Amino acid sequence: EVSRIALGAIPFGTWLDEKDSLDMADQFLDAGGNYIDTANIYGRGASELTVGKVVKGRRDRFVVGTKGAWLMEDKMRPNGFGLSRAYLTTNIEASLRRLGTDYIDLYQCHVQDPQTPIEETMRVLDDFVRAGKIRYVGVSNWGGWQVVKANTFARQFGLTPILSNQIWYSLADRVAEFAIIPACRDQGVSIIAWGALAQGFLTGRYHRGDEGPPPDSRTAGILEDESSSWKRLAVERNWNTLDVMERVAKHHDKKIPQVALAWLLQSGTCDVVLLGARNQEQYVSNMAVLNLL
Repeated sequence: EVSRIALGAIPFGTWLDEKDSLDMADQFLDAGGNYIDTANIYGRGASELTVGKVVKGRRDRFVVGTKGAWLMEDKMRPNGFGLSRAYLTTNIEASLRRLGTDYIDLYQCHVQDPQTPIEETMRVLDDFVRAGKIRYVGVSNWGGWQVVKANTFARQFGLTPILSNQIWYSLADRVAEFAIIPACRDQGVSIIAWGALAQGFLTGRYHRGDEGPPPDSRTAGILEDESSSWKRLAVERNWNTLDVMERVAKHHDKKIPQVALAWLLQSGTCDVVLLGARNQEQYVSNMAVLNLL
């Protein structure tokens, strides 16, 4: 069982120090949360190290999720990326050490690896589950057909199936509703939404006529063909959506980001929403979404 909101730990150990991270985790627990999500690539291990310190002494109160697949070194080398037995084994063991724990509650494949057969990936994950080092298996950024293929193989051979898919999903981009979400629902796979505020676009910070995001924003510098780019987000449909969100926020005396998060949690197509923020104030404000449910 996990809370409907999850604490996204990208800032932990990166732009939030250990004290601020501990404070945020305390507030998260007080608000009824228990799922904290990180990845080995966040801060090149810094996030996992900080999460390990945050949960130390109260490990049973947190459901810890982490991810692996991406390149962790400066240069590519053989077996240095992906979901092969060799690289996954290295990633999982390293994550366990950084987190300072004997087990990972939810281990997620951070991206699909076209060079490694899904069958190999599922077998090595199952080996770690049987060894007690992973409790549940998830994926991130996988297509619907990939989830179906993996779970069909897992069930055919009695392996641990995929239980969750963490995807880019928000009111600004609902493409996942066409194929990914229906496929996951068919497989009993939960949806975890990242980018719930569309990299800040759904905060009310931007307005029609803006030529682009400021240099310090999260969307600045993103390639145009990326889903989170300014070109993809700053379209008329999304400006119209923001107009409606603003009216709803004023009617309920809430903030626009809270409306965006509440919609996801009430949509029936999303099970868990990752809360991301640049500082404690933003985290606290976003957690207030629970008062809208």
